[in-house]
Amino acid sequence: MYLRGTALESLGDLSNAARSYLDSFSGDPESTVAPDALFRLGVALGRLGQVRDGCVTLNEVLVRFPTAPAAAEAQSAMAALACQ
Repeated sequence: MYLRGTALESLGDLSNAARSYLDSFSGDPESTVAPDALFRLGVALGRLGQVRDGCVTLNEVLVRFPTAPAAAEAQSAMAALACQ
């Protein structure tokens, strides 16, 4: 599902990409791709205009995976979305 999400995102289909990232994370929240799937979900939500949900999701990356590389990316994305 994660790879499907990245493919859909590259095609500009953010809505379905977000669904794929959610499915990927929900299917195995402890997998090696879980931090990136959650991060990409948050970014996709922000780009879809769902800024509040995007911010909540990006913050969840920080809470669940504080040492993952996606956590640093999530902080940057939260700043870009002006999350509070």
